[in-house]
Amino acid sequence: MMTFDKLFDGVIKHEGYYANINGDRGGETYMGVARNLHPDWEGWEYIDAYKETYGKIKWNYKIDVPELTQHVKDFYKEAFYKKFKIDGVLDGSLQEIIFDWCVNSGHWGARGVQRVLNQFFDEDLKMDGIIGFNTLTAINIHEPKDLFWEIKKARIRYYYKIVKKGKNHLFLEGWLKRIRSLKYNS
Repeated sequence: MMTFDKLFDGVIKHEGYYANINGDRGGETYMGVARNLHPDWEGWEYIDAYKETYGKIKWNYKIDVPELTQHVKDFYKEAFYKKFKIDGVLDGSLQEIIFDWCVNSGHWGARGVQRVLNQFFDEDLKMDGIIGFNTLTAINIHEPKDLFWEIKKARIRYYYKIVKKGKNHLFLEGWLKRIRSLKYNS
């Protein structure tokens, strides 16, 4: 199993720091927290104060304020690690790929895992995007390496499907690089 801190460090290298990319439905983003999706996040106060003091923030700039970084970690712990019960996944590599998908896609990541379990592992899970007792049990009873590879392939299919919408095609290469970086470690 992996600790939250190790999972966070792995996922945050893909999220980067400050961004405000035209075509990104999340809008202004800091370390993967999107203002359009999480407008009440406490970290925006620090970012807005920074902009008021220093002006426009450059792409991928890290604001070196420990409290801001802690707000990011707290957000990831609550919104993804605890919400999707990643600590209940027994295999570290499965924790990593599921956590990363939930961070990258929210409940669609959890639904994707449920779909994989239903299609390739003969489960009959409700595809509700909630990793609860039944989904955790199914994750933990199957061969971790086999499940990892099916989840990885499903994520690739998912990205190719969503690039057909809006300006998502602009992000395909980054998403594929992200999923390729995840390796199964026994």
